[in-house]
Amino acid sequence: MAFNPLKTPLSKIIFDHTFDGIFHEDQFDTFEVSQAEIDDAIKDIKGRLGVKLQSGKVSNVLLLQLARHKLNHYEKFGNQIHCYHFQTILDIIESVEKGWQANIRPFNGNLLGGLKHVHHNSSTFISQNLGNHWRSKVAGRDEIKYQNELLEQIFNKISDELSQEIANKRALTILLTQLLTESKFRKQKKQTGEWIVFAEKDGINYYLCLATHHEAIDFTDRVIYDRLISCVNEFPELNDVISKVP
Repeated sequence: MAFNPLKTPLSKIIFDHTFDGIFHEDQFDTFEVSQAEIDDAIKDIKGRLGVKLQSGKVSNVLLLQLARHKLNHYEKFGNQIHCYHFQTILDIIESVEKGWQANIRPFNGNLLGGLKHVHHNSSTFISQNLGNHWRSKVAGRDEIKYQNELLEQIFNKISDELSQEIANKRALTILLTQLLTESKFRKQKKQTGEWIVFAEKDGINYYLCLATHHEAIDFTDRVIYDRLISCVNEFPELNDVISKVP
């Protein structure tokens, strides 16, 4: 049973066929979700957080954001519209609660000084992270020759159970799945710029909102500050952490 070599570079397949998660205004089709749907989503998220949180607290602002993403109700940050995998964000919160310090950075400046942000990985950067990982594996080799060596190894393992046509297609799926899994555990030298903004007070983390680096560049930190300032009313103990700026 012969292996059918792939003539297209894998890098092109990755970038041509992997959804990048970013939408622009002219592509964005708004739709409404009912209050009942939002309430149900918030209830579900609170239940999940009950398992993931230790002493931490989550603001109503963040709960609403997470509920909308759970319902695939995309959110605009600056000039971009994003759709996040809410469960990934909950997993990051759980990691921070357990003492994980990677990718946590403090804010500077009058508006957000005293707060911190932790990066989270969303579908927005699947292509970028997977592509970067693949390039690191190719590392100067002939790309098509190398990718076909990997595909043929997989093909030979499954060809006894599958037809040649299906085995060829399945080999590519298996390879891409392996690469995607590997890329998730690869050290990230460049962060995505997608943040969970939080405050720490007396050993307790207060998770306040989602934000992005790009919106802060486009509209200054004020756009993030305006999103989270209502959290002071919800958590008055943060009065001396979150600046009161007119």
